[in-house]
Amino acid sequence: MIKNLFAWIVGIQMVLGSGLAFAQVVEKQSPFDESVWRVESLQGQKKTLQTYQGEKNYASISFNPYSHKVTGRGLCNKFLGKFSQGKNTVTIQDIVTTNETCLSNDVNAQDARFFSYLKSIKSYSIHGKVLKLLDAQNNPLIIARWAR
Repeated sequence: MIKNLFAWIVGIQMVLGSGLAFAQVVEKQSPFDESVWRVESLQGQKKTLQTYQGEKNYASISFNPYSHKVTGRGLCNKFLGKFSQGKNTVTIQDIVTTNETCLSNDVNAQDARFFSYLKSIKSYSIHGKVLKLLDAQNNPLIIARWAR
């Protein structure tokens, strides 16, 4: 009797579970856990500017594991795109950016470089609170530190 009751409960759970289309099990793994990563360098060069228009602005990047969207900002412009990941691989595509007219050519150039590098990302490595986004030859294009 108990064996039949258990089988019935498991059967009900399977029926209910398969009918819940909005229920999604996603194994969250850093850096793909909605953390915000502050960009510290672009292709081995320190950022040219860390403040813009009197504010402390930092380029940043964040991955949403539920929607597979990647969002963030340069010093002046924001971006949105899609990402897909594997064990140590990640690709970013369909990047859309705002087109603010920044008051500094250095800021414009840095934002353009950052957004360009995002499109070339093929893999990543993470050590503690440091994220390296790498190109196809495993060269670090973007190095970021966990911000929150």
